[in-house]
Amino acid sequence: MLYGEEYSSHLFRFPGGSEGGKYKKVKNDAKTLLAQNNIAYMNWNSLTNDSVGKPTYESIVSELKKTSSGKQNIVVLMHDTGAKQLTVDTLSEIIQYLKSQGYTFKNFYDIMY
Repeated sequence: MLYGEEYSSHLFRFPGGSEGGKYKKVKNDAKTLLAQNNIAYMNWNSLTNDSVGKPTYESIVSELKKTSSGKQNIVVLMHDTGAKQLTVDTLSEIIQYLKSQGYTFKNFYDIMY
């Protein structure tokens, strides 16, 4: 184990988001369990659709621009599997774009506490 047996990030992301869907009750039960164990959960409010269909460089950047528009704070959903090289390739442009829109980048722990 990389971080040791005692490591815990105290942060969880629900696959598919924390709200609704066919697993609504399970998600609600999980929220209670997470709270009991001092684990926060975070949802995204901006995305690139890098896992939908066959995205292109342009579609990833365009979706990010569309879904981040007008929001004061954003959490962007992007995937980092080996099959997502295109996601990695867009990062430089996405970071430059977000900085040009006045966004700054922070660690989750900076915004959680």
